[in-house]
Amino acid sequence: MQIYNHDSQESIVLKNNLIELNNWITHLGYIFSEIDNLLNLRQVELSNKLEQQPVVAKLSIKREENNIILKNFRKYKDGLPKAMECDDMDCDMFYVNEHEKFRKIYMAHVEKYRKIKEEYFNLLRR
Repeated sequence: MQIYNHDSQESIVLKNNLIELNNWITHLGYIFSEIDNLLNLRQVELSNKLEQQPVVAKLSIKREENNIILKNFRKYKDGLPKAMECDDMDCDMFYVNEHEKFRKIYMAHVEKYRKIKEEYFNLLRR
C-alpha cells in the first residue's frame, strides 16, 4: 500500500492502520501454526515428559483463543473500507478507537502467549 503526497491525513492513518492490521493477522496466523508445531512436538518426541503438564492444556486453550482473535481481526479488516466513507470527525474517531481496541487485544494476546511458550520451553530444559 502506497502513501502519496496528495493523500489526506485521514487516508494516511487508514493506510497505516491497514498495514499494521495485516501484520497482526500474519503474526496471529504464525502463532496458530507455531502452537500446532509445539503440540505436535509434544506428541512425537516428548510425550512422557510433557503429556500431563498443565502448560500443554494452556497451549491448547491459547490456540483456540488465537483462532477466535484471528477471525475477529479478519472481520474487522473486512469492515475497514467503510472507514474511507467517513465524512465527519465522529466517524473517523470511531475507527481510530476501534483500531486502538484491536491493538490492545493483540498486544495482550501476544504477551500471554509468550509467557505460555516460555513456560513450555522451561519444561524442556529440565
